[in-house]
Amino acid sequence: MSTSKRISWTDKPQWLAQWQSREISKKLAVGLFVLGTIGCMQALGIGSGLFAAVVILMMMGGMCVLFFPFSWLRVPYVVGLYLFCLLFELL
Repeated sequence: MSTSKRISWTDKPQWLAQWQSREISKKLAVGLFVLGTIGCMQALGIGSGLFAAVVILMMMGGMCVLFFPFSWLRVPYVVGLYLFCLLFELL
């Protein structure tokens, strides 16, 4: 989700356009990040769990920046690739 005013996404789905302007999407993102961080900390320990959460966050951000300009990659493919990388990172 892009909150930038300089860049527009012309063929954005309707449900995503509705979520962009709501405050709930930001709270949901923070909640999911905290939940994922807690899960990493429980699975790997406090130090390595925090480190893994940061690495996963950086990987997700890099994937969004890398794959967003290619319109041939749709949401299910990006989500699948993200989950694959997440599982690869945690294993």
